[in-house]
Amino acid sequence: MIITEHITDFVSIELVNGILIGTLKCEYVDIAIARAAVKYRLKHFGDKDYLMIINMNNVKHITKEAREYLASEKGCRKIKCGAIIISSEVTKIIANFFIRINKPLVPTSLFTSEEKARQWLLSCDKS
Repeated sequence: MIITEHITDFVSIELVNGILIGTLKCEYVDIAIARAAVKYRLKHFGDKDYLMIINMNNVKHITKEAREYLASEKGCRKIKCGAIIISSEVTKIIANFFIRINKPLVPTSLFTSEEKARQWLLSCDKS
């Protein structure tokens, strides 16, 4: 599987008003997708530390290895704070599990609204 060359099939990342917005397009995230997504983010936005919104509304499963990597120093590199957008019970369970069990190394919180996520990130950035 050649994830790195086709990572944009699985994730999109854009910079909007100083905040990175990442969208997971796939239902299943494994360690290969997690590593490729971080590599892609750092290649295109590794110039400084950013606030980040992650929209995971499409995700139905993230492997243990992928969660551990995304919560680690490597996975959190160049991220100041992370806001996860959820829209269903499934994504809420996955995201809560990630925050409570995997404990990302940067402040991370869940939101159902991108606007509330932005507000929280901006307040997180000031503290």
